[in-house]
Amino acid sequence: MKTIKTLVLILCVSSILNSYAQTKDKNILKVSYTSGYISDFLVGTLKKQIQNPDELTKVLSMMGAYKVHNSFYQDLKTKESLFVVDSISEVKSLSVSGYTYFTYKNVEGNLYGKELFMGKDFNFQGNVKDLKWKITDEQKKINGYQCKKAYLENAPKVYVWFTPEIPVNGGPYMFYGLPGLILESDSFFQSINATIISYENRKEFENQLHEVKGMISDEKSITVNEVFAKKENFQRTIEKGN
Repeated sequence: MKTIKTLVLILCVSSILNSYAQTKDKNILKVSYTSGYISDFLVGTLKKQIQNPDELTKVLSMMGAYKVHNSFYQDLKTKESLFVVDSISEVKSLSVSGYTYFTYKNVEGNLYGKELFMGKDFNFQGNVKDLKWKITDEQKKINGYQCKKAYLENAPKVYVWFTPEIPVNGGPYMFYGLPGLILESDSFFQSINATIISYENRKEFENQLHEVKGMISDEKSITVNEVFAKKENFQRTIEKGN
């Protein structure tokens, strides 16, 4: 009887350790991000349109409540990664520009994604090399990490804050190619902030990969630069309306 109890205890401990090991797979990085709709451009536009400070504060507060929750996963060995939407905290009677369903980067650095923008879905494809970054001298701390600011030469109004202290070449949306994990970004109509940095078990990562790869389509895809051009054109349309 004692032998049986001991065997049961060993099996239980083994099961717990296996579960713990799966949860703590140090090769699968997971970063939780929150996407908001108070970008530099939108704040500047609203300040021109709304002269009453109280009304402006009210509108900004409402816009700030609309959030998209995302997860970024990266296999630290192969560099394969993906960025996916988890959930959306909507605000009644408020419409936003859109959000990203997913972005997938394979081991060769090719990018595949699907996005909703101004009520229409579109697919995009490209490569990490399509993103031309300019690292500036500006620095600040974000959640204890020393970060540097960089902007895209092919879309100068898009900028990010990344930390070399976490040497992961990636971040939210399609933003790859910098020597450190991106913790914040501001692009056209959206800002994104990292909230939690952790590790994920490989099974969860592979399940997410399987689901995302099933949604990739070559049909009617546009390039990364065409994505930026589409948003820049809409931004100029808004500016002309002011």
